[in-house]
Amino acid sequence: MKDFFNRPWVYRVLSLGLAVLLFVYVQSNNLGSTHADETSNREQSAVAQTKATMRVSLQVEADVEKYFVTGYPEKVDLTISGSSSLVSAARNTQDFRVYIDLRDLSTGTHVVKIKVSGLNKSLNYSIKPETTKVKIQTRSDRKLPIQVKYNSNRVADGYLVGTPAISPETVRVSGAKTEVKRVKQVVAELDLSANTKADYDQEVLLRALDKDGKEVDVLMSPQTAHVELPISLPTKKMNLSFINDGDGADGLLYAFNSSVTQITVSAPQSVLSDLPSTLTMPVDISDITSSIQKTVTLTKPDGVVAISPKSVAVNIKVTQSTSGSSSSSSSKSTTSSSSSKSSSSNSSSSSSSSSSSSSSDDDTATDSE
Repeated sequence: MKDFFNRPWVYRVLSLGLAVLLFVYVQSNNLGSTHADETSNREQSAVAQTKATMRVSLQVEADVEKYFVTGYPEKVDLTISGSSSLVSAARNTQDFRVYIDLRDLSTGTHVVKIKVSGLNKSLNYSIKPETTKVKIQTRSDRKLPIQVKYNSNRVADGYLVGTPAISPETVRVSGAKTEVKRVKQVVAELDLSANTKADYDQEVLLRALDKDGKEVDVLMSPQTAHVELPISLPTKKMNLSFINDGDGADGLLYAFNSSVTQITVSAPQSVLSDLPSTLTMPVDISDITSSIQKTVTLTKPDGVVAISPKSVAVNIKVTQSTSGSSSSSSSKSTTSSSSSKSSSSNSSSSSSSSSSSSSSDDDTATDSE
């Protein structure tokens, strides 16, 4: 046995074994330290403290069918603090409520505490303001017609304003009984531009006014109304007639006829008042030798803004005249006068014939004698 330990290779094996054990021991400590550090970092991250401030809506718990509540702010500042994960979750989801509870209070003025529900119990919070003053009043409701108001001076001169169309025609007014009682009218005020010449068609915000025209603090449903206000020029109907224009062929008579006997013109009232009852339009008969239909564009008289229709179909009847002189004079006549000229020519012819017959009879009588 003594000889065994005296051999050199025995010490070499023992040294190698000790070296391996020492290496394993050191590596094990390093791994344990790394794992401990990671675990520690995660725990520190999870419990890291932070805070956040949010502006949230303030809800009201009250019998809104019976009472009308005023005075409280619409939004309050809520500051929460705690672990980063909980604060982040609360800020992102906002699955909590900030409210005031008025269910056990009667009419009057009260100072109430602002409360929070739904927050994680591990979070701390503060509210600014912590309390608010509210006024509780008996609720009242009325239904009123909507009236349209506008500045007539903004409508262009000579233009007419028709009856406005409102949708809806009525509005529901709600609020404190004393305030609702003050409301005398609900108006839709139209913001017309200067020198307006076209129809107004807009959604208009409604206003509740008292007897002095001051706005009353009440709720309205709906808050807007659709208003259509017709704005247009006055119109006048005129008879339509035609007259020859241009030189017609010799020996021809021209008569005009159209299915359109009246037209409508639009203009300021001052212009309409000066217009005659009949509008006479010239028809060009140059180079027309046979009966045809022709489209005539109607010319607007001075000051007229619009004319309807803008053009008409005119039937031009061409006939032979009985004499050159009649033809010459007839080619310049209107529709109605053309017919009378034609009749006049026929009468002249008959008169001439009668005169010739009379002369012949006289000669015959003289010869007999």
